[in-house]
Amino acid sequence: MNPRTLTLFALVFAITSPVLGQTRPVLQALESEVSGAEIQKSLEAINVDRTSGSQGEREAFAHLERKLREYGVPSTRHDARLFLSWPGRAELAVLGAEGFATQGITPAFAAPTPAAGLTAEVVVLPDAALAGDVFAPFGPEVRAKLVVVPGAMMAESVLLRAQRAGAAGVIQVNEGEILHEDIATSIWGTPTPDSASRLPAIPFICIRQSDGERLKAAAARGVVRAQLTTETTRGWRAIPMITADVRGTSPDFVLVATHVDAWYRGMTDTGGSVASILEMARVLQKHQGELQRGVRFAWWTGHSFARYGGSTWYVDRNWADLDEHCVAYTNLDGPGRRGSRMDAVSAGGWPGMAEFSREFAAQLTGKTISAPPSGRLFRPGRDSDSSFQGIGVPFFSIGVPGPPRGHPDLEPSGRIKYWHTAEDTIEKLDMRALELDTKYRVAQLYELATMRVLPHRLAPIAASYVAALAELSQVAGAAFDLSSTRDRAAKLAAAAAKLDAAPRPTEPVAAQTLNRLLVRWSHRLNSTLYTKAGRFDQDPAAAVPMLPLLAPLRELASLPRDSDAFGFLETGLLRARHEVEATLREVEGEIASYLQAGKVTN
Repeated sequence: MNPRTLTLFALVFAITSPVLGQTRPVLQALESEVSGAEIQKSLEAINVDRTSGSQGEREAFAHLERKLREYGVPSTRHDARLFLSWPGRAELAVLGAEGFATQGITPAFAAPTPAAGLTAEVVVLPDAALAGDVFAPFGPEVRAKLVVVPGAMMAESVLLRAQRAGAAGVIQVNEGEILHEDIATSIWGTPTPDSASRLPAIPFICIRQSDGERLKAAAARGVVRAQLTTETTRGWRAIPMITADVRGTSPDFVLVATHVDAWYRGMTDTGGSVASILEMARVLQKHQGELQRGVRFAWWTGHSFARYGGSTWYVDRNWADLDEHCVAYTNLDGPGRRGSRMDAVSAGGWPGMAEFSREFAAQLTGKTISAPPSGRLFRPGRDSDSSFQGIGVPFFSIGVPGPPRGHPDLEPSGRIKYWHTAEDTIEKLDMRALELDTKYRVAQLYELATMRVLPHRLAPIAASYVAALAELSQVAGAAFDLSSTRDRAAKLAAAAAKLDAAPRPTEPVAAQTLNRLLVRWSHRLNSTLYTKAGRFDQDPAAAVPMLPLLAPLRELASLPRDSDAFGFLETGLLRARHEVEATLREVEGEIASYLQAGKVTN
């Protein structure tokens, strides 16, 4: 990134962000209403196996419905028909003189083997063969073979790459001796006719590191054959899901969610979160008359067993309401684990919301909140029910950080040892940490729900466009011209800086007008910045680069200009450039019209 870009990036992030709208005593009083006893009672009520579609999951949702009625919070039960998968047994038998047998796990959605198993030659891929695009096929050496891959690679990625190369199956060697349940489809939510071709069609097993090293050592000495036997089930099932609304005076709302389904009892992932946001709903309902905008709570299903199927189902059936009225989203996925750092606080989110979160957390707690290095591009993860990225709903967060590196509950890689295992039980929760985390979050939700004008900032989003386009332009070189796109981004950055620095209106109608525009602009800019599928579909469950519509520019420069591949890709990139520029032009024009109309004055 060149110095000029860095300077602009730093300037737009330095614009003053909003301060606390509520006094500290008001928020302290609100936090004092959070009851650890209520959270504990809910934890005990849902301390059952909550596999998607199970009786335990239904019991957990029934408890939520009862408590919401008791708290006076209006709720809606949704019976979502989802395409789910449940894994069964997984065994690997290495044949020959050095043979051995071991038990492993197979992920949800991986294809099962025939009942008698599948026998094939084993091939161990070198590191060089594993590099490249996350969904690019492996080489021809894996055809009709059981391909061995490392545990650090995402199951859905390696399975699709192996499948596209004609492999017979995948053997993943775990990074340790503890096996974690997983899912192996790259399809986000229920498949569509276009995405169904990516459903896994070959079997997959994950084995312990020691067994994997033994297998690789045998393969290094000569040809090895193995028999793989796995069981998985796929099918449709209607399963419950609940949303509840603490209503404000406007139809706008902040969305707060977690998932109820779990691997086994799943008390940190995410029984603690289920109970925590129920307690937030109880506390905020007592202050419902004070809220300018509502807080909608959602307890999803189909998280692990339908690849975020519940939240995606909800988007598909409530798209217009979410686009017009959902001002921000936060998702809880594991707070309150034992060993959590109660002397610290974490806060952040997407550019445009992260600034508010960090300043709010600092003023709420008096603690120092670290910000990412200046000039570093932020890219949201594609996980944790982030089904709202296509719409562009900005994400925010605050909370108590989890256990630090070196804690006995963590593997060397940093992963929780009991994550997605039967050992994720109630004693893994620290009630003090979960209660404190709930207090931080309920205070931030109250702040967001009572602010006259939303804290959204557009300059940080515009800065991300400026920086991402600068990097892409440098990569593309003379192969593709991004000058007009960069000019559009610079104009947006200038307009956004003026908007963010302008006084916020105090008159109610003017404030409502600005709030509506901030939601519209942030949704549209975020969608184009972070997604390729756009506002009405879902990207795959995999890391997607910044400005994904233009990301193939990285490949264009390496192609011969007279090749078909260059011509085809250039045509696609021209159309993608039009789409990006249209977003920038439309938002910049609307901001300019708003400023010229003088609606930033009281």
